Amino acid sequence: FMKNASLKFLYGEAFRAPSFSEMHAIYQKNSIIRGNKDLDPETVRSYETGLSYKFNKYVSSSVNYFFNDIKDLIVLRSTFEDTTRILSYENFGDAHVQGVEMETKVDITKGNYVFMNYTFQSPEDDDGDKLPFVAKHKGNFGVNVHYWKYINTNLSTFVSGPRSREEGDSRDDLPAYTLLNLSVIGKEFF
Repeated sequence: FMKNASLKFLYGEAFRAPSFSEMHAIYQKNSIIRGNKDLDPETVRSYETGLSYKFNKYVSSSVNYFFNDIKDLIVLRSTFEDTTRILSYENFGDAHVQGVEMETKVDITKGNYVFMNYTFQSPEDDDGDKLPFVAKHKGNFGVNVHYWKYINTNLSTFVSGPRSREEGDSRDDLPAYTLLNLSVIGKEFF
């Protein structure tokens, strides 16, 4: 719509069928996980709008707003029978995840670049309660080095904020964590 910029509007639909383990029982040491053959597939409708801009031949950035409408979310619920913990899969209900993603890439030379992205999201069920095990904040940053025509190296760091537990779980929230990834790719040797 203008030089060096692009505007996008996206709509998508998807589903996730229940897995074998979600539909059939699994027995563990201290608990029983019950399958549920009556699970419905999860479905999602996704809406996104974004703006990208190339500031010069080296630096480009984008910002996106997204909204995901999830139906029949499959979750693992915990109950107790006597002293035995019983876990069972259920269609939890509906959920909404909306948020903003921002990304920047700086090209240094051909095949060599640094990148960073950040996502803020607000995951909620239909009652406005936080979805368990989903972080509000997450991001990546890293560098790609293509220093020889046969070898490419990528070093990236993924950072996730803390995640809440299910309602009724008295344990502390899951802490934030960081993953460091190093990839070395050899190509076109023959």
